[in-house]
Amino acid sequence: MSVTNRLLKLDGILREHNEGEWGGGDENKYSAFNDAGLECETGEFMYAMARMLKPEHVLETGTHWGVGASYIGMALLDNGGGHLDTVEFIPEIYDIAKARINRLGLQSYVKCHLGDVAQFTPEATYKLILLDTEPQTRFAELVKFYEYLEPGGFVFIHDLHQHMHQIENSEHGFAWPFGPIPEQIKQWVKDGQLRPFHFETPRGLTGFYKVHPGDYKWR
Repeated sequence: MSVTNRLLKLDGILREHNEGEWGGGDENKYSAFNDAGLECETGEFMYAMARMLKPEHVLETGTHWGVGASYIGMALLDNGGGHLDTVEFIPEIYDIAKARINRLGLQSYVKCHLGDVAQFTPEATYKLILLDTEPQTRFAELVKFYEYLEPGGFVFIHDLHQHMHQIENSEHGFAWPFGPIPEQIKQWVKDGQLRPFHFETPRGLTGFYKVHPGDYKWR
């Protein structure tokens, strides 16, 4: 049984939609529970990453309805250990997510934090990070949490396509809604400390790998 089907069965409230309901085009090949959270296929991918990495600690920003937290939490449950910190700043949405985590029985693996992620200070380092708050804050979050990303770890930014939104927007101007890439991120990539890669999902998914001292040195 897929993780998506497990969530549908256990939660009792979630409803699967065709992604094309909101975007059309090739998005008809994908599914989602709502028009703001992860696509189900992206959720399955995050589940697989957590299953493969076996992280002790995971961070998510932008809990929303708890969809991403549910997929990652199920992976930690299946791993038999691990802890997810997920941060949401809107109280009523936080309540929805926390209730979902409780319904799924994931309280031992997922801790929901209410507050501004800019004020959140981790108490651990993370092998896996998912950034999914407001788009205009996500580059800043990558800069903020870089030091908390373990070498050999992965960070993903949802809603970010391979053009990194560094394009003109006729209505809103350049790089809307993410904004220009901070120089610090550019330097990390240029120096080979972060290695970006992209998945062309309907909403976009960009990943970064933080190099490990034990990685093979290409000459």
